Amino acid sequence: MPASEPAYPILAEILGIVPASRWSFARVAPNGAIVSVFGSHPNGKGAARLTDEFRLQREKAPIGPRIAATLGPLDEYASGITLLFADARAHFGILTLLRTTDLGPFSASEVRMLTFALDALSEHLSTLRLQPPVRRADARTAPHDISVPQAPEEAFYVLNSDLQIVLAWSSEDQRRIALTGLHTRIAERLPVVLEETVRAMTAAWAGGSAKAAGARPVSFLVVRTQPMSGPAGLFIGVRIDRFQPPNSLTGAASRFHISPREVQVLALLLDGNHLDQIADRLSITSSTVQDHIGSMLGKTESRNRSELIARVLGWEAPPGQHEDLVSG
Repeated sequence: MPASEPAYPILAEILGIVPASRWSFARVAPNGAIVSVFGSHPNGKGAARLTDEFRLQREKAPIGPRIAATLGPLDEYASGITLLFADARAHFGILTLLRTTDLGPFSASEVRMLTFALDALSEHLSTLRLQPPVRRADARTAPHDISVPQAPEEAFYVLNSDLQIVLAWSSEDQRRIALTGLHTRIAERLPVVLEETVRAMTAAWAGGSAKAAGARPVSFLVVRTQPMSGPAGLFIGVRIDRFQPPNSLTGAASRFHISPREVQVLALLLDGNHLDQIADRLSITSSTVQDHIGSMLGKTESRNRSELIARVLGWEAPPGQHEDLVSG
């Protein structure tokens, strides 16, 4: 998959947290057709398989994001999960993750992380299409069975000194979970990426310095640790939330007439990428990136990158900060 694919960064993080024996991803065109198919085992049947899977999943739930057991044939694989990235108005992509018996079934904690990823990538792709989300006030005019956004999701775990899970609780939104028939296992440990994050944040606890800490191991997750005392000694409280950007870029794009390509550049800027990195990710030249930034500076009447970011996110321009990105 090329780095210029808008879904690439989050998909790479998904596969880093939840490994699969085989994965397939495709974008969904506005007319519902499967396009731009990528995967670990590309072949001529990929598009047809994803088309069938998309149809089967949408027969169960016509709109909105969805995570469910894979409904199509698994062939030699023992289990599968399908994610449909969408909002209330459009479909954006489909991802299937398949596992053999050697890799084992998906764990409960992995399913929770996939739920966070589902929301994050759906929101990201919705923003790039510049479609404002359906809000509570719009619910009466929205399609009949649109699910109105709920409170932010979170997952809470208590780990022992060996980082094994001794207690788990989740507020994940069950309206999107349809895993009937999928054999999952009780999570004994967090996914490796998250476990290593917790290990790093609690490394100093052995020396008597047990303090709360936070980290963002991947773009769509925030991990927080908190010391907890129990009859058997010190335990580690771990809270995992989906990272929520300060503001969506959708409203700013509409207000300032920012183009879809400029939104992609802006999103990469907000993630801390430099000009050359943005150019590489979007398969364009650095001078074209500068042109897009210059255009946004003009549309927002900003003098520099700091003012541009402040205005599109609805903040006041930070005083004394005048770093001009277009100059370098």
